[in-house]
Amino acid sequence: MKTIILILWLINGNSVDVAINIDIGETCDDVLYKVVKWKENPNYKPGSYEVWGYYTYNNKPIFAHTCMETNKINYFYYNKGENK
Repeated sequence: MKTIILILWLINGNSVDVAINIDIGETCDDVLYKVVKWKENPNYKPGSYEVWGYYTYNNKPIFAHTCMETNKINYFYYNKGENK
């Protein structure tokens, strides 16, 4: 397994770094969907200008993500078979 850092940007302006082990063939998006949960917005109605749902991490809405190697210098997208 390879370890990467999933960086989540929260709606409140903070960010969270999550160290994740990934398998061969997994992508950054695969990692994201393992960590976050989808929540429907109970206030949404057509024409209300509310979003119909959002992803959360520890019950905090997120708006963006990226993955980086553990050195936090190189971006990560796909595990071709590396184990480090």
